[in-house]
Amino acid sequence: MVIYPAALLFIAIWLWVSIRDPDYGVSVVVATLPFGMFAAINLGGLSLLIAPLLALLTLFLFALRRVAHRGEPVSLNLSAVLILCFSAYAVFSAIILVRLFEGQFLVFPLNVDDTGTQISNAFFTTLKPVSPSNSNISQAAYILVAAVVFVVFSDITRRRGVRPIDVGLAWGAGLNITLAAVDFVGADAILTLIRTADYTLANQQTVLGVPRLIGGFSEPSSFGGISSVFFAYFATSYLVARRSRDGWLALGSLLCVVLAFSSTGYISLCAAAVLMLLHSKHFFTGQRSGHFAHYVIIAISAAFVVLSFVAIATPFMESAANFADELLFQKTASQSGLERFAWARYSLSAFVETWGLGAGVGSLRGNGLISVLLGSVGVLGTALYFAFLWSACGPVALPPAHQIVRPFVAARVAALTMTIGHLLASTTPDPGLMLISLVCICSTLRLKERNGVRVVTTASSPAR
Repeated sequence: MVIYPAALLFIAIWLWVSIRDPDYGVSVVVATLPFGMFAAINLGGLSLLIAPLLALLTLFLFALRRVAHRGEPVSLNLSAVLILCFSAYAVFSAIILVRLFEGQFLVFPLNVDDTGTQISNAFFTTLKPVSPSNSNISQAAYILVAAVVFVVFSDITRRRGVRPIDVGLAWGAGLNITLAAVDFVGADAILTLIRTADYTLANQQTVLGVPRLIGGFSEPSSFGGISSVFFAYFATSYLVARRSRDGWLALGSLLCVVLAFSSTGYISLCAAAVLMLLHSKHFFTGQRSGHFAHYVIIAISAAFVVLSFVAIATPFMESAANFADELLFQKTASQSGLERFAWARYSLSAFVETWGLGAGVGSLRGNGLISVLLGSVGVLGTALYFAFLWSACGPVALPPAHQIVRPFVAARVAALTMTIGHLLASTTPDPGLMLISLVCICSTLRLKERNGVRVVTTASSPAR
């Protein structure tokens, strides 16, 4: 077992915040999500990232507080019940189903090595007979932790409001932008301290000779994906509440997506724009709505004039077309596109071979959330996963009250943006702590609004 020294600093920060207010340990967990390649502990080839480690500490502290103070039982809403059922089936599939179907068909395993059957010269990942491995345990553990985290986060936001998660998202967006800036100036010596996971590091990739940013992640796709989610959250929050902090965080996150040159990030960005447009009725309420709409029209007109001038006076449009062709239109014919298509095809094949039950979480590598869920947890697991999302983020009639609209709409747009990104490029069925946090905001506010309970979003009293 290896414990990396930099992890001790993050644990110390978590302890300092948790001692002052235990519920705000949640903020530290969410803030560390941009450190996607920072393994705090390496145990037998398995890397435990810093955010899941702090989440485990938060769960442990939550359990201790419940036992010490003999608090009321944790209440479970519909979303919590659904995610717990999904995690239970995921664990069942990782232990039982993978052994039930062991050796009966070929899959692309999560652990990539140079053994197995290569089916194309275009890429190097190979097929192997489905069999139990460490990936079954690690992936099932990640999903189980995510489910319990949702229960705990929901309990905290029920008592304290959504501010702990909102604060964590703000710090997370700021850290994501900071890591991107460090990556942009080429300070790899600094980033080495937080690139400790046993992942393949893709920090030398370029598009038409332009370097791609990866920030705190191992490759541009993950960095572009999470940056688009931060943009969706804070751009929506700014449009609803007009808070300058949210505007700057949205602008910085937008630049991160652009400089990642990730097709997943760009498509997620377009999805975020469409989702914000669909929620635009919430942007023009209140006394300042008329002035704001006027400024929006002026800004759009000015941007159109500037873009037209640039297109006429420079080769910008030709360069933009070349980038779009490289990242989007030729994606399916690229090495990555062919490889991901093969992953999705064999994942769906596993779904058929297992009669719709799934081959088990961690048994295979797919591409796109649908193929990954069907191949890993089958029809039942897929239905539970999307029922969980629908229960929290589905249609709801919101009152024109600033208090409830800003966090709910921002979290909903961001959660749906992330889900669309997962539909394109997810390789495992783990929802991840970012999505769990966003869905928790939606679920809590939806339930409180339905019950007519005052929602705390901007201030919070200390825990007793």
